[in-house]
Amino acid sequence: MIQLELVWDIADTLNALMAIPNLIAVLLLSDVIVKDTKYYLNHLDQRDETPIPLVDDLPS
Repeated sequence: MIQLELVWDIADTLNALMAIPNLIAVLLLSDVIVKDTKYYLNHLDQRDETPIPLVDDLPS
């Protein structure tokens, strides 16, 4: 058995390591996010007439 504090330290370290790829992805996608956000905000008043597919209408 190991000390509880060591378990928490390991868990915290692993959580931080999991965050690194996510932060890199957010930085790499920031241009796409800005472009899509501007598009969305500029087209808020447009009405979308695209029909919503029902479960029965989906291709199998």
